[in-house]
Amino acid sequence: SDLFFVSALTGLVLATSSVHATDTPTAIAGESTIVIVERCNKYIESAHWFYRDYQWSLSITTTTCARRTQDLGTPFIWNELTRDYSNSRYWKNTHGMRHQLICHMEIARDKPQWNLEPWRPDVGYSKTLEAGCNHVIPLPEKAP
Repeated sequence: SDLFFVSALTGLVLATSSVHATDTPTAIAGESTIVIVERCNKYIESAHWFYRDYQWSLSITTTTCARRTQDLGTPFIWNELTRDYSNSRYWKNTHGMRHQLICHMEIARDKPQWNLEPWRPDVGYSKTLEAGCNHVIPLPEKAP
């Protein structure tokens, strides 16, 4: 694993393969915070699309390292997933799938597979979490 430093203020990632006290960035009081994030060499062990109940789903098997990734490391998992699998014709509703992934990290981290389902409505992260990552009722649309 490599260590990455992420500025909480800017979100910039500073990477290094070895950390020395003289190389460590310094936070500026009131402007930034230095956060150390473990970076896995690989997050997705495997993934495949499958068809069930007349809908396509992406089944993901994460690595052990990915399952222990903390909140600030979640973008690394998402980046690998989108890089390797978003070119599929079944990939839709990127925002909703991202909420499902973050939800799985929160409440289903130790499950062997996570199923992301692009057909589920994008209702925002909090409602996705309330529904156990499997929201089926879309938000009501305002009348014209």
